[in-house]
Amino acid sequence: MARQADAFIALPGGYGTLEELLEVITWAQLGIHDKPVGLLNVDGYYNTLLSFIDKAVDEGFIVPAARHIIISAQTVHELLSKLEVQK
Repeated sequence: MARQADAFIALPGGYGTLEELLEVITWAQLGIHDKPVGLLNVDGYYNTLLSFIDKAVDEGFIVPAARHIIISAQTVHELLSKLEVQK
């Protein structure tokens, strides 16, 4: 399924969603794929995760270029528009 996807989008969810999200982010960082990874950040659901990732960049655990793997938006329309630009 991952090979046939044009992009990956995570909706608000739990542990399974986070595991799959981080897996496709890791694959992008390792060069396994070059597809955009989007977060549908409904009502700021992922704000804390995005802040955590920003802190990891600030602390040197994630390179700044890898921070741009994740594309976030609060609406489906906005997210799809941003993902289309990334393709």
